[in-house]
Amino acid sequence: MKILLVNKAYFPHLGGVETVVRQLAEGMQRRGHEVTVLCFGDRDISERIDGVEVRRTCPMGHIGSAPVGFRFVKEFSRLSKWADVINIHSPNPMGEFALLLSRSLRGKKIICTYHGDAQRPKFFLPAHDATLRRFFRRCDAIAVSNPPLLENSRVLGTNHVKEKTCIIPLGVRTENYAKHRDSDAREARSLLASMPASFKVMYAGRMVYYKGISVLLDALRKMKSQRHKVSAFLIGSGPEEKDIRSFIVNNAMERDIIILPHQPEGVYRALFSFADCFVLPSTHQTEAFGIVLAEAMASGLPIISTELGTGTSWVNLDGETGIVVPPRDSNALAEAISYLSSHDAERKAMAAESLARARLFFEEDAMLEAYEGLFKRGGKEIADRNGVCPKHA
Repeated sequence: MKILLVNKAYFPHLGGVETVVRQLAEGMQRRGHEVTVLCFGDRDISERIDGVEVRRTCPMGHIGSAPVGFRFVKEFSRLSKWADVINIHSPNPMGEFALLLSRSLRGKKIICTYHGDAQRPKFFLPAHDATLRRFFRRCDAIAVSNPPLLENSRVLGTNHVKEKTCIIPLGVRTENYAKHRDSDAREARSLLASMPASFKVMYAGRMVYYKGISVLLDALRKMKSQRHKVSAFLIGSGPEEKDIRSFIVNNAMERDIIILPHQPEGVYRALFSFADCFVLPSTHQTEAFGIVLAEAMASGLPIISTELGTGTSWVNLDGETGIVVPPRDSNALAEAISYLSSHDAERKAMAAESLARARLFFEEDAMLEAYEGLFKRGGKEIADRNGVCPKHA
C-alpha cells in the first residue's frame, strides 16, 4: 500500500500526536508499505527521516496553535493522487480543509485518527466543529484511542459517526522500557546525581498550559513545607518553562526539582527507572490519552493522573494502576504523592498492575496490526484484539 499520513508536525518536533504519527510511519514501512508524511515545518522541504519520506510546507500563519497555509493544500492534492490510503490526524484544520476541497479521491481509503476535541481558540470552535462533521462524512473510518473520548466528544456523538468509529489504543514498545543499555543508565543516573535521596516524582512532556505543571509544583511546595522527603524531575520544554523555573527559584527548591531538556531516546527511557512514581497533572481535556502514561506504565511505575473525562482515567485505573485526583487540586495531588511515598506495599502492587496493563492494552505492535487492518479494509471487519474493537457499544 501507498500510505499518506497527514499531521500538523512530525519528528524531530516532539509531542504525543507526533509520536503516534512517527510510530505509524516507521511501523508501516517496516511492514512493507510505502509511506509519506505531509506536515508543516519551518520551510518547504522534502527529506527522508529513518527511511520515511517527509514533506514539510511552511505555514502562512496560525489559528490558535494550528498552522495554516495554502501550499499545504496544494501538496495534499498532489500526494493524495499517489496514495492508496490517506490517514489524517485530527484536529488539524488544514488537513480537514484540504480533504474537503479534494474532488479526485475515488478509490482512496480515507482514515481519520481523531485525537480529541480542540479547546482553543474558543471563537473558532463552532466553525471548526461544523467543518469536522462534514469531514467525518468523507471518511471511511475514524479511529480513536479510548472509549471515553468516543462517548464524551462534542463532535463524535452522532450515530452516523459512531458507526464508522473504532477504538485503537495507542501503544509503546514495552520491551524497550524493561532493559536499558549500561551507557544510557549511567547517563540517566548522572543527570539526577544532584537530587537528594528521597521519593522521586517524574513528569515528562511539553511545558504548556494544559499539562498542569504549576499544580504539581504547588503540591511539591506544600509537601516541602510539611517536611516530606520528596523530589521531582521534569523532562521537557515549552512556553511555560520560564515560569516554572521562576517558581523553583522563588521557593528555594533548586535541589528538590530538576528540569531536564529532551533526552536521546535510550536515556529518556532509562530515566523512568529512577523514578518512584509518574505524575501527569493535566488540567484540560486537550489531554485526551497521554501516551506518556503508557510509557510510564511500561516502566512499571504507579501513576497519578487527573480526572478529565477523557482517556487518562481509562489508561490509569484509580486504585489499580495508580491514583486519579481532581484537576487543579494541589492538595489532593500532594496527598496522592504522600500516600505512595508512605505505603510501599500498595505502591509496589500498583506498579505491578501498571506494567501488566501496559503489556495487555498498550503494545505498539497491537496498535500497528490494528491500523494495518484498518488501512487494508477501510474500516470493515476490524479484528477485536487486546482491547481493540470495531466500535464501542
